[in-house]
Amino acid sequence: MQRYYQALLPFLAMMGINGSACTADEDTKPKPMACIDAQNIAEYKVVSDELIRLIMDKGPDVFMRLKRHCPQLHFHKYVSYTPVNGRLCARFDDIFTRSGTPCRIESFSSAQDEDVTTNP
Repeated sequence: MQRYYQALLPFLAMMGINGSACTADEDTKPKPMACIDAQNIAEYKVVSDELIRLIMDKGPDVFMRLKRHCPQLHFHKYVSYTPVNGRLCARFDDIFTRSGTPCRIESFSSAQDEDVTTNP
C-alpha cells in the first residue's frame, strides 16, 4: 500500500498538492450543519428566493440555503415543510412554497458565521 502512495507523489506534486495541503485554517472554518431539529424552529424569515433565516428557540439562528432559485418564495414569504423523524436535512429534504412548489434544501449554516441582512 505504501508503494501505491509513493507512486502518486510525483503526480500530486505536478498538480501542486503536497502533504501539507491541510492547514489549521481549514480546521477553524465553521462546518455546515447537515440536519437541524425542526422542533427548535421558533419562526422563519424569507430573505430571498434562495435564503431563509430560521429563528431558533435554542442556539443561534440558522440560514437555510436552497439548491436553486425557488420561484415566488420571497414574494409570498411563506414556507411549509415536513420533518422526517423531527429533523430537516440538507440535500435530502424539501421546503414548499405557497403554490406547492418543492425546493430542495442545499445547506444550513449558523447566522453568526455569515453577514447577511434580513431586510433587502
